[in-house]
Amino acid sequence: MASCAGKPSGSPALDAAPAVAAPSPAAAPSPDLAGQRTAFDFLANRVHASSYRDGRLVIDAGTLDFLKYVDGGWKTSWMLGEKDEGKPASLVAGLAALFFVPVDNDGDGAALGPSTLSLTMRALVPAQKVSIFVNEKPVSTVEVGTARKRYDVAVPGDLLHAGDNRVRLQFKSAGSVAGGKRSAAAVQQIAFGPAALGATPPDLAAAEVRSAAVGGVSRRALVGGGKSSRISYYVQLPAGAHLAMGVGAEAGGGGPVLVRVAVDGKPVRTLHQGTAGGSWRDLLLDAGDAAGHAARIDLVGRGPGIAWAEPRVVVKAPPHAAPPSPQPRFDHIYVWMVDTLRADKVHVYNPKTRVQTPNYDAFAADATRFAWATVQGTWSLPSHASLLTGVYPTVHRATAHESKLAPDVPFIAEELKRDGYKTAMFSSNGYISAKWGFDRGWDVDRNFIRESLPNGADYLWKTAKAWITPLLPKREFVYLATIEPHVAYTPKKEFLAKYWDKPYTGPIKPIKSGVQLGLIKAGKLKVNDTDKAYLEALYDGEVTGSDALFGKFIADLKQMGLYDTSVVAVVSDHGDQFYEHGSVGHGDNVYQELTHVPLMLRAPGLLPKAHVVNADVEMMDMAPTLLDLAGAKPDPKMQGASLVPLAFDEVGVSPRAAMTVDGQVARGLKVARYHLVHRGPGRMELYDELADPREQKDVAADRPIALRSMRNVLALLYAYETSWSKSRWGTAANVNEAFYASAGPPGRRGPEPKTGGPK
Repeated sequence: MASCAGKPSGSPALDAAPAVAAPSPAAAPSPDLAGQRTAFDFLANRVHASSYRDGRLVIDAGTLDFLKYVDGGWKTSWMLGEKDEGKPASLVAGLAALFFVPVDNDGDGAALGPSTLSLTMRALVPAQKVSIFVNEKPVSTVEVGTARKRYDVAVPGDLLHAGDNRVRLQFKSAGSVAGGKRSAAAVQQIAFGPAALGATPPDLAAAEVRSAAVGGVSRRALVGGGKSSRISYYVQLPAGAHLAMGVGAEAGGGGPVLVRVAVDGKPVRTLHQGTAGGSWRDLLLDAGDAAGHAARIDLVGRGPGIAWAEPRVVVKAPPHAAPPSPQPRFDHIYVWMVDTLRADKVHVYNPKTRVQTPNYDAFAADATRFAWATVQGTWSLPSHASLLTGVYPTVHRATAHESKLAPDVPFIAEELKRDGYKTAMFSSNGYISAKWGFDRGWDVDRNFIRESLPNGADYLWKTAKAWITPLLPKREFVYLATIEPHVAYTPKKEFLAKYWDKPYTGPIKPIKSGVQLGLIKAGKLKVNDTDKAYLEALYDGEVTGSDALFGKFIADLKQMGLYDTSVVAVVSDHGDQFYEHGSVGHGDNVYQELTHVPLMLRAPGLLPKAHVVNADVEMMDMAPTLLDLAGAKPDPKMQGASLVPLAFDEVGVSPRAAMTVDGQVARGLKVARYHLVHRGPGRMELYDELADPREQKDVAADRPIALRSMRNVLALLYAYETSWSKSRWGTAANVNEAFYASAGPPGRRGPEPKTGGPK
């Protein structure tokens, strides 16, 4: 919906409708609904809308609208946000490109059955031909001229299925374009609809957001084009969700209207059926059993000029809560980093786990716990880097064994040092050292691996404590990068005995377990079920050992009189896998056992105790959060955002997106109940985290609505991965108006980060 998106400032490559006019003095906004608060604003999230006109899906290829149909350009071979002959267009990168069109049988749009695919494009070389494939079946070969033209292609109905359908364009030749690249064609618009509609008209336009006057009253609205329209949103609805909106018809228009909701596996339901006329009518519609699920919301107008004013998802909720003002500022900040600790091994995160973590559980009862924290990398280097810089791996570039932290990204130690803090890092992780660019802003920078010293958490804390004690009157930030339960898995006997109480004579040697995991991955060490169980028991013993050492850390803070006046954060950089998806260790996938980690934050007198935040957060949010707690302003380059406001009020900022980056290999995306594992077109897996927390059942094929909702979010986030700012734009799952004003053209990316961490 490019015209919905508006024109970002300084973005000449994006088409846009005229600026939205301010309401006239006679404007009457829809009334505030007692006790209801907005959880998702359809106008602000117009980039996620699918636009249908006169029964056809309309895709503007030169604008933000295109992103959701091409996975943000990731592995679909497009140059996005370009111009061709002065008009917005996307260029085919090379000879071939992909896009995906959603199809359903719910009416007013692209449906199962004989269809027409319309492509408005022009060739960038003479004598061009394009072969078109739908779901990898050939449908037509078309000669494409060098003048812009619409080409209509018949698509047999038996090639289509419900959900996303893959369309591949394969061209004969390509020519040179700006930037030293090659392209076969420039595409301006795509339309897809039932063949029975006849020839595609030349003036298709997506719906738009603008001020709509109905009965002399102007309101900001979604307005569909043509004789009929459908505007569809794919969104995960919160519990108790209702839809609120006004509906009316501009002068000379009007007709029947429908509001529908569709959920995977259930018949589509009509929530409202009526007529749009010459005055606004306000609606409050109960989403019913669609609440708590991924849903498609259809706003259908079967007549011209129909406008939907301020459509939004609302929930019953208390008034907006904000942190106290002035917010307390903390002079002592301690981060206890637990390397390789997965969330489901901590009892407070997973009551079914056998692992004993009494000290982490007790801390959770005294802190704010974030139930769904996602790391940005799945091994130490990129994950620690995102935590300490507040940016995605794509930006900080510390993504391969031979790479270093980019020197121009913000770094929390430097920020806090400038604010008057004494800063210290005590690290038992070899990567988190000067060699990889982490020696910035520290008054004390110790790495026990690099110094060939004992590297257990007991020695680390003993050393750190000695530094901390003389500095009690001073402001200080201390990063404690403990190594347990990372390999080598060498738990003390008292902890291993809790999970393994019989002799073991197999090949696994605790002191060699790090090397042996690599051999197992390479197929050079064969293991049986007993060996696998022993490996996991070793890890579980390490977790309980880490818990005991954390208990000592907390006891010492209390003894020093620091606990009740200090920020204490418990975090992890990734987990380890134990054959949930066929492998062991970490660094080679983006499943939940590697990406979902604990995050607990105690800030006495500010953050509530025993409070659980269920919204999705990212580990890169930690840097701006800690700066916020220090009373410092986060660097504007940080892509994460402070979690302090979220701890007081989740309504209005959920759903939220949380992404894990694995170079060009995969992206993991968590939004509400779903986790998407995306390796490229046709290589997607979708998991329901509430029904299947170990991700054993891929539901991508069974839940096309949920899949489309996740692809929409990932597409936007991928296209703006190097520039996304949560503090300014919200998250890609719930965008605010500032995004359209400052985002700029999509797809302006540097080279992809390399991968190459421990496997």
